[in-house]
Amino acid sequence: MAFINALFTSMLDNNLVFCQLIAMVTVILAAKRSQDGVCFGTMLGCATAAAGAFGALVYAGFLAPWGVGYLAPVVYAILGAAVAFVGGAVAASRKGAADRGLALRLVALLAANAALMGAALANGVAFDSATATADVLFGNALGSGLGVFLAVVLFTSIRARIDDRLVPHAMRGLPIALVTASLMAMAFTCVAGIAGGLFV
Repeated sequence: MAFINALFTSMLDNNLVFCQLIAMVTVILAAKRSQDGVCFGTMLGCATAAAGAFGALVYAGFLAPWGVGYLAPVVYAILGAAVAFVGGAVAASRKGAADRGLALRLVALLAANAALMGAALANGVAFDSATATADVLFGNALGSGLGVFLAVVLFTSIRARIDDRLVPHAMRGLPIALVTASLMAMAFTCVAGIAGGLFV
């Protein structure tokens, strides 16, 4: 039950993109088509979940016992970039030359994403609390990945449906994307507390 509670809490209540405003830039700039949003969201969600899970193991195995928790942001930035590049290399190995170049450009965008470090840092903070168990840590990691995937897919789906002809000329492009992102952030904030209370 602790795993499910941590999963839904980190996916909906503490969504990295819309509640904590981590990695908002890459979500806004990622894709304008729904198909690209699903591809980018899947890659980012998997990388975030893996970085969160590995971050918990690195913190529990090395940083906390050695008393070097202050190095966590640097270690997690390197860990997130490594996870993104390894995942991208595996995904690009089965594609043609043109698709491989696009996949590697997306991996560079993934490696610079703050969500990878945010999920790992959240697990490091959760590990320091007295109630940290493996279920909670891996529920946090998976929930963070699913939350980022949900945010990217929902944002690109809504952004693709906005008719630019109905938007004033000054609001087209990035301004309407920012308004859409702010409305989605308000919607995610409104459901805060619901998901965590379902499985108590």
